[in-house]
Amino acid sequence: MDTTTREDDAREDMREVRISSGITPDDVETILNMAASSGLFSADAMLSAEDMAWDCAYGNGEEAQTFLLAKVCDAQGERIIGFLCYGPIMYWPGEFELYGITVDPEFRRLGIGSALVAEMTRRAIGELGRSIFLETGEGRAFENARLFYEANGFSVQRRFCKQFIPMDGGLVYRLNIDEEDADNNYQ
Repeated sequence: MDTTTREDDAREDMREVRISSGITPDDVETILNMAASSGLFSADAMLSAEDMAWDCAYGNGEEAQTFLLAKVCDAQGERIIGFLCYGPIMYWPGEFELYGITVDPEFRRLGIGSALVAEMTRRAIGELGRSIFLETGEGRAFENARLFYEANGFSVQRRFCKQFIPMDGGLVYRLNIDEEDADNNYQ
C-alpha cells in the first residue's frame, strides 16, 4: 500500500499520505514525541518503544520489529503523521504482535490508522501470518483505541495465551488474518 487520501471539510487541500517501512535516527524523536503525546503509552511502553525505535534506526534490517510510517508532504516538507510498530511473536510461528500505533491529532479520523493496520496485515499475510495480537487498556482513556481496534477487525480475547495475559486493567485483542485458522482461535 503506497497511498491513502481523504478530504476533510476543515482543510482546503487534499494531501497524499505515503506509508513506508523503516525509520532513520532522525525519525526517532518524532516517533517518541508522538507516542508520548497520545497519552496512551505507559512508562514501560515508552521505554520499549524507545528501545525498538533505536534498534530499527541503527539496525541492519534484520530486527524483529518493523515500523510503518505514514508521511505527508506539505509546505514544511515531508513529515511523519503516524506510525505503527509490530513484529512476530518469538516461538509462535505465524503470530504477530502490534506493539503500538498512533496518528497525529490533526490527521485522525481520516483513515490513516486503518491504512497502517491494513499495511501491517498485508505484510503479516506475506509472512504466512495467522493472527495479530495486541494489548490495550480497559479504562476510559483507552475507549477510542478500543473502538478503533474493533472497527479494524480485532476482537477481545476471553481466553488467554501464555504470552498475552493482560496486566491489571488491560485487554487482549486478536485479529485473525488466516481464514483457515479462524476456527482455531483463542476465544
